[in-house]
Amino acid sequence: MENNSQPVIYFAPLQESTDFVYRKAHARHFGGIDKYFSPYLLVQKDGSLKKSHLRDTAMENCSGYPLVPQFMAGNSSDFIFLAKYLVESGYQELNWNLGCPYPMVTNKGMGAGLLPSPDKIREILDQSIPMVKGSISVKLRAGLASAAEVLEVVPVLNDYPISEIIVHPRIARQLYSGTPDHDLFKQLQGLVRPPLVYNGDLFTREDFEIAKGKFDPLHTWMIGRGLLRNPFLARELRGEQLPGRMEKARILEDFHQEILENYTTMLSGQGHLITRMTKFWEYFSFLFPNPHKSFKRVKKSVNLSKYEIAVRENFLQLRNEE
Repeated sequence: MENNSQPVIYFAPLQESTDFVYRKAHARHFGGIDKYFSPYLLVQKDGSLKKSHLRDTAMENCSGYPLVPQFMAGNSSDFIFLAKYLVESGYQELNWNLGCPYPMVTNKGMGAGLLPSPDKIREILDQSIPMVKGSISVKLRAGLASAAEVLEVVPVLNDYPISEIIVHPRIARQLYSGTPDHDLFKQLQGLVRPPLVYNGDLFTREDFEIAKGKFDPLHTWMIGRGLLRNPFLARELRGEQLPGRMEKARILEDFHQEILENYTTMLSGQGHLITRMTKFWEYFSFLFPNPHKSFKRVKKSVNLSKYEIAVRENFLQLRNEE
């Protein structure tokens, strides 16, 4: 595959999964990603930012790979505050979250909760864009309760210097159930003025080729759960030669070990560490011969020594896979 035909691939942000520990380890061991996006920052009720959010976007924790920090804001004051903080921290591109589908967010008029209110989105952008030096991209769903909502929002976004629009063509009420609306995305290709990026259910090379055929000449793709399940996926989609079975097992083992060691220094107590690593294995187990058994083995771990035994057994099976 020639360089000019290679897809541009973004790593989607997933809360509790793609923090700076994961992103740095992925960039080191796998690569193939043009931009990583951080899980969203938001302003808390007392006007502060969570320490974990500050740590996740601190420049000293995010060197060595291209990061776009994402923020969530349901009003212009939060938008301006967060954007200014991130630009002053050294970021030149920011991403506004209009896609988070979870009720605890949407009920507060944030994330996809803003999509039924295009006038509110316009008001926020009117007041915020002149105050922000960095470029702004937007990630959004098809709507909160109806795909018709995004068709009202797009003309608003077209009126502003938005650098990119990333669309996951499901409505928020679906969460991740059902299938993405490819017909809607195809319609948006003729309506969206800024560069458009597709996001949603790209788990395999076959998924990618189907979407690529439907949306040609689309060139930029955002992948989340597909990369968590298969960290080699970006390299595969770029047509790179993948390592053999034993080398692949070694890379995965080194990747896991780096993440485990970093979380060990960050988190307090074995319980917290095992909970975090169990979350990691929800996706990582898909790389193993029997994902359900591999994950169950880890989930049953009651302490670190049992966790380490479970992990050794998983990797032994991976290396011995026929």
